[in-house]
Amino acid sequence: MLIRNVLAALPGEKDFRKVDIAVSGGKIREIVEAEASAPDSGSAGGAAGEALDASGLMAFPGAIDPHVHFDEPGFTHREDFAHGTAEAARGGVTTVVDMPCTSLPPITDAAALENKLSIVGKKALVDFAFFGGFDGAISTEEFERTARELAPKVVGFKCYTISGMDSFRAVSQDQLALAIRLCAEAGRPLLLHAEDPGIIAKAQTRLAAVRCGKASSWKDYYASRPMEAEIKACSTAVAAAGGNAAFLHIVHAGTAEAAALVAATGATCETCAHYLAFDEEDFERLGPALKTAPPVKEPSQKALLWRLLAEGKISFLTSDHAGAPDSEKFTGDPLTAYGGIPGTGTLFPYLLSEGLFAKRLNLPRFLEASSGGAARRYGLDGAKGALAPGYDADIVLVDPEAVTTIDPARMFSKSHITPFAGMRFAGRIAGTFVRGSCVFGSTRLLRKEAPGRITEAKPPEDGKILAEPGSGRFLTWGYR
Repeated sequence: MLIRNVLAALPGEKDFRKVDIAVSGGKIREIVEAEASAPDSGSAGGAAGEALDASGLMAFPGAIDPHVHFDEPGFTHREDFAHGTAEAARGGVTTVVDMPCTSLPPITDAAALENKLSIVGKKALVDFAFFGGFDGAISTEEFERTARELAPKVVGFKCYTISGMDSFRAVSQDQLALAIRLCAEAGRPLLLHAEDPGIIAKAQTRLAAVRCGKASSWKDYYASRPMEAEIKACSTAVAAAGGNAAFLHIVHAGTAEAAALVAATGATCETCAHYLAFDEEDFERLGPALKTAPPVKEPSQKALLWRLLAEGKISFLTSDHAGAPDSEKFTGDPLTAYGGIPGTGTLFPYLLSEGLFAKRLNLPRFLEASSGGAARRYGLDGAKGALAPGYDADIVLVDPEAVTTIDPARMFSKSHITPFAGMRFAGRIAGTFVRGSCVFGSTRLLRKEAPGRITEAKPPEDGKILAEPGSGRFLTWGYR
């Protein structure tokens, strides 16, 4: 296949270049200046083949979302791999990494991983990897077994300083230090949900005393998990890491001071689109659709987080995709409503519009935030995260002149409860390709023509999933 006349976001470039991209065997074979290939050739090298005329479109490396909860097996009333990976493809995400905690059993040993893989591998529409997990309820010996058994099959490990899950408990400070050491020995990062349980417990006790039996409000939820909880937990974590700080990664950082603290030690962190787009004042308007843990913070944090992302002190953006049915989201009580949003489909469109097109991020930083940074952190660089010869042909075609309106009715995830509903983003995805195959787009993107025939690649008004379940590939550290 050949994608012709496309404005491509190439590694090391400060601006787009008009090129032809030749794809063979699922890999990018060659990228040449558009004028360099003959007008009737079917590939950059001249061999006949299927061609897409992408004039007026932009090409980006497929986004990587390394923080999703696709809930399978065990919690499929909320999400599953079929719906979750379809929503990812709709949003330009070509690789996801699924968390270990929202599976039953959780991914804390090889048997659980193989069981999960046997189920979700038949459904995935985009490429995927797993994180292993350290459960605070298990022994030191079991921590060591977890690291030993899972390191060859996972791209990192996850644990919590505070957890609301009976099936996946928070770790103690000693367990956290052990987990970081084991990850360093295995050469894998440790991902940490960092909120201090002591600070949160005190905040919730104060709230209970003030409410005196009255119904809680959304301000109460925000106050129950203050910014200080993130700052203290991150400080504790980097102290526990010691000389292994490079193997510590803080997930969904919503507090700029915590993120800056982490970056200064050599550890890394991520943030999510909802922390950049919303703040505590939006709770009254959006309610359960905005509830996550940690919660969005005071208004000043948005600009500070954007600045840290632009400076590279926040490594990349993730979705923390975690939808839930209406019955769990709309409980009537802000403190009991399920915390999580289905964000993998809005991640790339939001970052493209409000990051790159709004000039908050330059092109190199956008590419790091959307794909390159995560590929490196999780051992997938060299195959994922860039438009370059030898890399997987994970390509997102975008019409920069079109507009995307977030319509929950068009989402492919099981949950459609999103705070982004109704928002308009600059740019529209015309097609999402995974290893050269069109997973999402209009049917014309798959239509076979005579060798060398040019097919237009126009953006669909309402794209479709065009791949078969199970076409997604399971990835491990060092994948090439």
